[in-house]
Amino acid sequence: MSVIQFNAHKKYHVLQSKTRVWETHNELTPHYRIIFIRSGEGQFSLDGKLYAYHAQGVILLRPGQHPIFQEDNSAEIFIIAFDTWLSDDFLQKKEFSPDFADIYKQAEHLCDGVRLTQGQPLQNERDAQTITYLINQILFEITQQPTSHNKLIRGSIDLIVTILARNNFESKKVEEVTSRQQLAGAIIDYLRQELHQNKNIRVPELLMRFNISEDLANLCVLNQTGMSLRNFIFKYKADLFKSRMLKVDISEITSYLHSGGQQTPHLSI
Repeated sequence: MSVIQFNAHKKYHVLQSKTRVWETHNELTPHYRIIFIRSGEGQFSLDGKLYAYHAQGVILLRPGQHPIFQEDNSAEIFIIAFDTWLSDDFLQKKEFSPDFADIYKQAEHLCDGVRLTQGQPLQNERDAQTITYLINQILFEITQQPTSHNKLIRGSIDLIVTILARNNFESKKVEEVTSRQQLAGAIIDYLRQELHQNKNIRVPELLMRFNISEDLANLCVLNQTGMSLRNFIFKYKADLFKSRMLKVDISEITSYLHSGGQQTPHLSI
């Protein structure tokens, strides 16, 4: 496959090549870039970390970042680079090219706040297929059509960035839910440990310990147990007293918790 390259002056740059060839195109390094794995699989290093890549995988890069791919004759990549010219003066960039400035800003936010797994395909298979279609359309326009194709290429790139931004946001939500689950588990484990030692629970001290607000603590405990923080403390303390009186394990009478304080919660997003 020969190298396919297209440049819109001071806007975006498009390149398709083998991974071993793209190393010679260092002129793209100063820009925000999105790399799509068209074929092949293997590993690449980025900022001292090793990642795996697969077909339809996506790599998001800030200016200056440069992934090093392992030698793979079958690996083919497609790159969209967003020119950082006037990046320090967005209003001037907006005046110079309003449509491109908006795409650029969205790509900038995307590459600066990566939540997707580098080198891996999107989890949303339909979106992954749509991006593949749009890339094929861009390549067709570049190789087969006259200069009037510029608008179609820009529109396809805009759609690709929008799709990636949506998936990046969804990944962020999943990450936040997981983090909240872990926090809820830590809070409940701490409360159970303190109550089993007959210690008084002071909510302000608990909030300081976990560096959170009472609203967040209530949300975490509510999603985990179905009750507020203070109601959980009161309920668990009563159940603990009851279990000691009946000489049974407290897990037998705390239906709102699995043993060990962990359960699969239904989280509000």
